[in-house]
Amino acid sequence: MGIFDIFKKKDEKLHYDPTNIKVSDLEKGYLFDYDLETWTVKKMAEYDWGDNHFSREFTVESKGKLRFLSIEENDTLEIALFEKIKYRKLGSFVTNYFKENEKFPEQITYNNTTYFLDKESPGYYRDVDTENWEELISFDYVNDAEDKFLCIEQWGENDFEASIGIKIKTFEIDNILPAS
Repeated sequence: MGIFDIFKKKDEKLHYDPTNIKVSDLEKGYLFDYDLETWTVKKMAEYDWGDNHFSREFTVESKGKLRFLSIEENDTLEIALFEKIKYRKLGSFVTNYFKENEKFPEQITYNNTTYFLDKESPGYYRDVDTENWEELISFDYVNDAEDKFLCIEQWGENDFEASIGIKIKTFEIDNILPAS
């Protein structure tokens, strides 16, 4: 760096206000605090649900725990933190119901919480580090209080992933630091 380089304009524009970094500004490598722990964004992915409707998912890690932070901006910012579970843990009722009916039941009880089918969404997924989009169908369930979620994703004819999640308020994520 030369002595006069400090006067040159930087070509890179930030996509966020450095004095007020928000959850919606998160990217790979960022750090943030949630529930008295510091989390690192390990991976960023996008979902395309059609009709110009997108959501983002961040694979986050803290103290060896992996979670998935989902951010969706419709009229309001919706944030949820998910944890993967084994699909078979949903029970034989759920897996057999799908085999027999080619759809999931209207309600699923898991860990003493009853979830109700909210929507079935076909869409596309991609890791932002790649250009490859993968097709999926997401079956989204919500409890009565609408603060707990269960999601089943179908990636192929017989390839399923499941996760459970909780709703998070924007202020619960703070001290966001960008990647260096």
